[in-house]
Amino acid sequence: MNALDRIKKIGERWFLTEPLLFAVYCSHEFVENNSIDVPMRTGNMKVEFSPKILDKIADDVLAEYMKIEMFRILLKHPYQRQPPFAAKALLTMASNITIADVYDVSREVKKQMSGVELGLPGGLCFEEYYNLLLQNAAPNSGKSGGEPQQSDDKFEQGEDAQGNGGQGGESAGQDGESSGRNGGGSDGSPGGQGAGNSQEQRDSQISELWEDNEEACCSINEFIEVATESNTWGSIPGKLQGLIKASLKVDMDYRKMLSLFKTSVISSKRRLTRMRPNRRFGFDAMGSRYELSTNLLIAVDVSGSVTDKSLQFFFSVINRLFKYGVEKLDVLQFDAQIQGEIEPLKKARKTVKIMGRGGTSFQPAADYYCEHPEYDGLIYVTDGYAPPPKFSTKRPIDVLWVLCSRQCYEKSGGWIRNMKRNRVTFIPRSE
Repeated sequence: MNALDRIKKIGERWFLTEPLLFAVYCSHEFVENNSIDVPMRTGNMKVEFSPKILDKIADDVLAEYMKIEMFRILLKHPYQRQPPFAAKALLTMASNITIADVYDVSREVKKQMSGVELGLPGGLCFEEYYNLLLQNAAPNSGKSGGEPQQSDDKFEQGEDAQGNGGQGGESAGQDGESSGRNGGGSDGSPGGQGAGNSQEQRDSQISELWEDNEEACCSINEFIEVATESNTWGSIPGKLQGLIKASLKVDMDYRKMLSLFKTSVISSKRRLTRMRPNRRFGFDAMGSRYELSTNLLIAVDVSGSVTDKSLQFFFSVINRLFKYGVEKLDVLQFDAQIQGEIEPLKKARKTVKIMGRGGTSFQPAADYYCEHPEYDGLIYVTDGYAPPPKFSTKRPIDVLWVLCSRQCYEKSGGWIRNMKRNRVTFIPRSE
């Protein structure tokens, strides 16, 4: 029995025992790809598999690999929530850690899931794990398209000597040279014959096909809604169910949040690169890459009506923004007035001192934003319980309101949308 027949047999078993996994299985085409050095990878509404690898593993291990890819799809890792110019290997590791945190992966499969051995804290989301991995990554870690990663953070030798051990498997010089993948990179660069042998290259292959696909996300959300309403989760454990349900409520894409502000679309940070062809002359001339650059003011509601739990979510949202090209981020705390000094942040914070806890007025933050034209946009993070503010400025404004729950969104979303150049979303979280 060949690999595809074995995959079909497992899918047929899922029809009776795993309704949700079976629905996802049927939504994707399974395609042979002998050029990859990983058992399976997902993207572009297909699951590619390597017969040369699957022929050497037992059926129960194959079923486990299939489950892992179905979980990636249900969490929508291949189709959304990816930062611009993401390091593909780190995306794979972040996805592995997210899944292993809520699902008891079999020992044989877990050994092949790089990142889970690093001992990162549990309970974080996909984006947060990616951010932690990126902070500790070596400067030569491969980016999307096989280009060496450029990081503003200094490489900390002491931490990375252990934490990055499961990622590379080769010396820094070797990894930097072996950026091509077997069969050629997605950017058109030739594939190096030995490149696929390193763990980093295998990780990069797993997420090589990942890109935004709103249509795929909508289809996946429908499967999740059916499973939730009919309680047809099969053997998917409760923790993983909660994570999947939370992904259903992700109405906010942080890149789309930043795209509200003009400098997220057109940046002055132009960088020449050989990994992207020139639009007129192809690879004979260097192409350009524009990096995101946005100056934001974040107004955090610290009034008494906002719970401590909501404040934790607020600052989690703020921390995630650092992955999406934010150049400057100033945090302003307010209740009925601005509390304390405006705090400039250059990286994610684990702890923040909360002040205020009085009544609520959105006007002080609006006035501060209007008086400081250096900001490209204002993001209110609040429960929405206060009168609408007035923006006294002639320059165009861009304001995003991030409300702390769906209930607050339903109560306050209407009046926010009625204000010119104001948009609103909410923080998704499991009930």
